[in-house]
Amino acid sequence: MSSTMQERMGAFDAVMWNVEEDPVLRSVIVAMMVLDKAPDIDAAQDRIERMTLAVPKLRQRVIGNPVSLVPPRWEVDPNFDLTYHLRWVAAPRKDRTIRPALNLAQTMAEQDFDRKRPLWEMTLMTGLPKGQAALIIKIHHAITDGMGGLAMGAAMLDLARESNVDLGDKPEAPRGETLGLSQRLTSGVSYEAKRFATTSKAAVTGLGDLALRTVKDPRGTANDAAAFVSSASRLLAPAGVPESPIMTARSLSGYFDYFDAPFDDVKRAAKANGGTINDAFMTVVTRGLHAYHARRGAAVPGLRVNMPINLRTGTEDANGGNRWVPARVVLPVDVPDAAEHMTVLHPLLRRAATEPALMLSDQVYRLLVRMPTSASTALSAGLMKGTDFAATNLPGPPIPVYFAGAQVTALLPFAPRGGAALNVAMITYSGKAEFAINIDERAVENPTELVDDLKAALAEVIATGAA
Repeated sequence: MSSTMQERMGAFDAVMWNVEEDPVLRSVIVAMMVLDKAPDIDAAQDRIERMTLAVPKLRQRVIGNPVSLVPPRWEVDPNFDLTYHLRWVAAPRKDRTIRPALNLAQTMAEQDFDRKRPLWEMTLMTGLPKGQAALIIKIHHAITDGMGGLAMGAAMLDLARESNVDLGDKPEAPRGETLGLSQRLTSGVSYEAKRFATTSKAAVTGLGDLALRTVKDPRGTANDAAAFVSSASRLLAPAGVPESPIMTARSLSGYFDYFDAPFDDVKRAAKANGGTINDAFMTVVTRGLHAYHARRGAAVPGLRVNMPINLRTGTEDANGGNRWVPARVVLPVDVPDAAEHMTVLHPLLRRAATEPALMLSDQVYRLLVRMPTSASTALSAGLMKGTDFAATNLPGPPIPVYFAGAQVTALLPFAPRGGAALNVAMITYSGKAEFAINIDERAVENPTELVDDLKAALAEVIATGAA
């Protein structure tokens, strides 16, 4: 692939970037690593700097193009200053809990980036209980997704407290040319010409394959086409109104919290009920939400989830941008028994992850990129704001990892709500299933009560495995 193609955002990334005309739809990932002690500052700065040299986008800014039909491009920031992106703070002494770090993380998530600079920042908070510290990482979703973020973070983590790995000399800082107006126009035209040539060739090949299949199996081809149309209608149908009658408001204000459980207990529950880890996870979330609604006299049969379908093949690195597509589906929440609930969710989640029309997503996002920002934002909002909750689960390191001499005791990804009332992320790390929860305080009247309901649902799901 040419450098002209590589320096552009992908269509999905560009849509997430442009849709932030509505601030409620911001796509900011905030991850928090809880450390057993304060890390060595010099070693921490060195590892973070090496990570920025290994991942070019961490030293690049986003530049729009006067040719509005093309995605924005990545350009090396000529004023890159590592110290701007790193901050060091102390926790207030009057609060001897982890809450100050969570409050700081949620405040960082609510703030927009300076779009003239690279789209990330980190803050280290020391002085937490028992000498602990917390490294809070904020990064724009246009740079990478959850899986890519884990690969990126591996560049600054160790497998032992005292690392014996020779890191070698630092790579040279990337250099790039700041384009003027005419050069940006030329670059945009060149991008479109190359993209058109690539997609045209693919279309011709696809049409040839379709014609051959139609001759060999006309009935099967027609059935496949009907299934594809049905799948597309499910994925692309506008849903601007949530299913929940009480979680309808949206705002920028967030509430962060987390809890965990032994991962073996979650695996045992999934296996006992013939399901997957994701089935068990989604059962926890849907049952917790049902309990929260029932207590308020707002029982509802189903809620709409937005969940990412990972498209990574295992060969992409952290520089690959986003490699996932969103799948939306209404899931039943009013199933009386937890074991039965997991059984009911299994085929629904399987179908959502294997929708034939998922392959259409890239073409849809390319179309949205070519529309005026206000129009694409309105259409995207129609797909996103009708979401009741978002949920994702990530496989993290199975063993303890260390940052600059400090052990990571908790690894918490607070994923963006993206127009939903909340986002629940589960990551498996060092024998634990950790649940990181990002709640819209305006949508959820009592966030701490909802967190308690989710904890109770987790205990209920785990109990089905013990039985």
